[in-house]
Amino acid sequence: MTSAKMTNSNEPCCRPPDLRYILNKRVAWSRFCNTFLQAHFLFDWVIRDEDFDSLLAGRRPSTLGGKIQRLLEKSLWFWPRIVDATEWATGSEGRLQTPDNYVVLDRSSELVLNEVMRYAGNKQASILDLCCNSGRHLNALYKAGYRNLSGVDAMGTALERFRSEFPDTAACAKLSHDLLQRFIRRQPDLSADLIYSHGATLELIHPAFEIVRHICRVARQHVVLYVYEHGHAYPRWWIYEFRRQGFYLVRAERPAAQFTPDKLEGSLLVFQRIRSVGT
Repeated sequence: MTSAKMTNSNEPCCRPPDLRYILNKRVAWSRFCNTFLQAHFLFDWVIRDEDFDSLLAGRRPSTLGGKIQRLLEKSLWFWPRIVDATEWATGSEGRLQTPDNYVVLDRSSELVLNEVMRYAGNKQASILDLCCNSGRHLNALYKAGYRNLSGVDAMGTALERFRSEFPDTAACAKLSHDLLQRFIRRQPDLSADLIYSHGATLELIHPAFEIVRHICRVARQHVVLYVYEHGHAYPRWWIYEFRRQGFYLVRAERPAAQFTPDKLEGSLLVFQRIRSVGT
């Protein structure tokens, strides 16, 4: 495993983001809207359980008659939606989103795994992979001796590839085929010692859904993210949102790695609960 550059977890401040993006008016406005101007109460009112089932089955959700929902999505930026996950839910070999791309570890994967194993030193720690796809990260953790593993993904073919590519890991881990919004909302409080996510997972979730609040509700101690803070569909003030839920940023590497050919810069962010549970 490639060793990542470490910083002192007791440092009050971490490496700041690039000022070019902070001063970019378009990105700043998107972040402001996505972080502060969302009507979260609408999500449970608009998105029904059958909408999740439809999307997982490859059909567009028919919320509010379908056409009305599409019109509201286009005209009201705060209107709840889950259709951003369509390409992932319907991904398969030969399509744009294919499980073939998520079998082998890359540099950014190694960075994430280094931090997961650093903060979940106890091999009995419960670890949850948000959007595990073909299981490359969970397989690496299994090989390292971790056994209390869970993962969720919307792509059914990816979970099938997981089971065929890494059968021992798949048999050990608790795997769920679901959209992240519904899955995380159903998880008990403080049920995972550490939660991690790699790539565009969170940036593709419409901010009408309070994903950070639910992640922090479920995580007992740490959250490890590899995100594109300034790109993808819904840039947000991630550090502010985690701090609101009682999690400090204790490690930041910007940029941590780059993907080609678009050269999006990824950030490695580690959050820790301010006070240990039970104190």
